[in-house]
Amino acid sequence: MTEEEKQPEQEEPKADRASKMMNDMISGLREFGTVAMEKAEELGKIATEKAEELTKVGKIKLDIHQLNRSKIKTLAELGELVFNLGEENKLAELSTHENYTVLAKSIREVVAEIKEKEAQAEHAASEDGPAEVKE
Repeated sequence: MTEEEKQPEQEEPKADRASKMMNDMISGLREFGTVAMEKAEELGKIATEKAEELTKVGKIKLDIHQLNRSKIKTLAELGELVFNLGEENKLAELSTHENYTVLAKSIREVVAEIKEKEAQAEHAASEDGPAEVKE
């Protein structure tokens, strides 16, 4: 056998090895892609859950802020009423004044609502807790 006849025999096994290596590499990449997709889906679900939790807590905090603004406005009205009665030397009539009882009742209701919303916010934050990534 000459050198030329030996070369094709040697090249064929090299081509087979290269082909097998390429197939193994492609297979490995497919497996990696599958695992990466599964992990991305898992992380996407966690991100969605966390976003929902933050939205829920954020809405409750917005409600608390609006209730506090309402309370401040009502307290300002009450202060104006007390000032006007004081100017007229009628502070002794404050507890029986129609506007005083309405304003005081409104303030008590708003304060109770604020406390309820704060409890909801604490419960929502502790209920959902921080989402953890499973490895």
